Amino acid sequence: MANLKAAPHAQLIDPVTALKPEMYAPPSQEARFLLRHLPGLVSPPGGKPGRLAGLVLMVLVAPMTQLTFVSFNLQSFLFLVFHRKWPARMGHGVFMTTENLFILAFLRQFVLAQTPFGALDGGLAYALLLLVWYGVVAWQERLLLWWAVMVPVVGALYLLSGPVLAQMATLGLPVWSGIFASAFLIAASHAPESALPPRASDPQRWLSIPAFVMAPGLGLLQRLGRALRIPLLLALGALDECWAAPRLMSYNYLMILMRFGYAPDLARKLNGWCDDAWKSGNPALDYVGTGGGTFLTPSGSVA
Repeated sequence: MANLKAAPHAQLIDPVTALKPEMYAPPSQEARFLLRHLPGLVSPPGGKPGRLAGLVLMVLVAPMTQLTFVSFNLQSFLFLVFHRKWPARMGHGVFMTTENLFILAFLRQFVLAQTPFGALDGGLAYALLLLVWYGVVAWQERLLLWWAVMVPVVGALYLLSGPVLAQMATLGLPVWSGIFASAFLIAASHAPESALPPRASDPQRWLSIPAFVMAPGLGLLQRLGRALRIPLLLALGALDECWAAPRLMSYNYLMILMRFGYAPDLARKLNGWCDDAWKSGNPALDYVGTGGGTFLTPSGSVA
């Protein structure tokens, strides 16, 4: 993979110079917006976030993907980076779909408006929002078959959400419990992955759980604290997945299409980015490339 230097509108801050960050594709318009308007979180001075920003980063891990919505290159790259093994791929495909099913069931309890065609409930509004959202991303990448696949998927989920809502009421279970159960299972499917991402563990590097907990030079209490942090990360991961499922559900279906030969040139590019990033041992979190927790900072042309 060619080493594309930081584009004129951005540069890299790398507190750990040995990591030698590389950028494979320039930041999206949404990323540039965040760099301008949330610099304390996504581009802290000197690459050192304040205490509050550090806590937010521990929860969000990758704010550039959590807070962008149509940045296809970054979303696709990190989707592949985070889901290398089949439990994560299967867990995300199944449970991001069920999470959206339960979201639809929950929202269809609320009538937003009466129309000549009947009541517009929150579930239908959410389904339409997903279709428009997915359509915008598919259109900008000229992946119309991807969107054509998502139309019946979202439609079927909306139709199923009515019986699901009725069944949950019969069982005496709140619908939101299905949302959080799905999110927890999505987060748990990351467990077989080989490393914890930066910010969840080391500020800059991906580390395995044993390397994180048993790092040299730590005392017993420090190691115990790190061990206790692992279940906390699972809980925070479940919250992240609650937020991520609407944005990323469609990417599960795109990756399936690509496995069957859809958009082969794009598939090779995305998988090449992921493979090259993992060869470095430190895929980037905030841009397409390497460098782990390295932050982007805007240049004068962005401001």
